Amino acid sequence: MENLSDVHQALVEEYRESMVIAAGKLLAQPSWTLEATVVLMHLHSGGVTIGPERSLPLWLEHLPPELDAFVRLQDQGMSFEEAYAQCLAEQGEEFVDAFDAAKRGKPLVTHDNLAEFTALSQKGFARESRELLALAKWPDHVTGFLVSCEPFHRPG
Repeated sequence: MENLSDVHQALVEEYRESMVIAAGKLLAQPSWTLEATVVLMHLHSGGVTIGPERSLPLWLEHLPPELDAFVRLQDQGMSFEEAYAQCLAEQGEEFVDAFDAAKRGKPLVTHDNLAEFTALSQKGFARESRELLALAKWPDHVTGFLVSCEPFHRPG
């Protein structure tokens, strides 16, 4: 299997035109806010969405916040059954309702993931060669990475 950074670099080349547009918009912004430009590549369709960071929850189907603890516990190695029992004990009916709602859809990210993407966007904006948050939406997950705006917009 290919290295994820190599896959991301290939995506930057494949979606170069969109990266140029998004980088130009990001460079025009004087400071980071939730209006910071991000690019979302829809790998199943080849489509691209360019827009503000604040729109990520609208673009990416996500788990209800009541399930973040459940996902975190499993990521830390707890079994499905143990994590379910702990969250049920802590949150009760709210957890059960959120769990049932998530089973009906196919959410790809959690609220924790959305917060991580926001932090990554802020980090990239603050870098000396400003970096754009790029997200790759695969059929079963989403990856986020930073892309330098410099190669797309050199002064001169």
